[in-house]
Amino acid sequence: MTLSSPLAYYLCVGLAILVLGISKTGFGGGIGILSIPLMAMVMPAQRMVAVLAIILVVVDLFSNVHYLGEWDWGVLKWLLPGAVAGVGVGCLVLLAMQRSNPGRFDKNLSLAIGLICMAVVAMQMVRMVGKNLPTPRSGPVSGAAVGVVAGAVSTISHSSGPIVSLYLLQERVEKRKLVGTMLLYTLLINSVKLILFVALLRTVDGGTFRATAWMIPLLPVGTVAGVWMNKRIPQRPFVIIMYVAAAVTAVQMIWKGL
Repeated sequence: MTLSSPLAYYLCVGLAILVLGISKTGFGGGIGILSIPLMAMVMPAQRMVAVLAIILVVVDLFSNVHYLGEWDWGVLKWLLPGAVAGVGVGCLVLLAMQRSNPGRFDKNLSLAIGLICMAVVAMQMVRMVGKNLPTPRSGPVSGAAVGVVAGAVSTISHSSGPIVSLYLLQERVEKRKLVGTMLLYTLLINSVKLILFVALLRTVDGGTFRATAWMIPLLPVGTVAGVWMNKRIPQRPFVIIMYVAAAVTAVQMIWKGL
């Protein structure tokens, strides 16, 4: 069940957009995972995926301004083609879900997104306690393979950031270039997703853009709040709280799907 009152809608969506902005500039992109189940509490999963496709492109445009030219093309030249292919795979999965059982599409999508969010939260928590996760060896094949997986996951659930950041860490990309590379990657892939959502899946239309317009001003507020919080709030307890909240709301999505 989605929460239906206007107050719940604006509170959950507004908080989700602020968390996205904060995640970009304050505590690392991983906590942005909370935005996905938060929005799904007040709108159908298919609608949430469409709205976030627009929001993510806008927030990536804001964020990339601060890292112009800070990119590692040696990594991106293999990662990006794989990710574009992965976006295509993700779109085919969504199309198959739409056509095989239209009546259950939203519930099946909610279940898939909830499970992916739980897996991402688990991955992030394992990293926080200092455990190493298995990563593929460096090279063109591994870069393209990571891109395919990340692109497919991103298309279905908008939650591939930790997969890509783990790969960039393994590639030993310098800190500022890591952030810049990640931001350029997400901008390009989210743009490709948005185009396919409009042209192929038809889940994004004029109504979606109009419904999203009021959310855009909250993005710079979130980025400024992220900078402020980064300097004044201890990172570890804050991030743990965000991941616990993301796990709880992801469970709600799984329950809805079942």
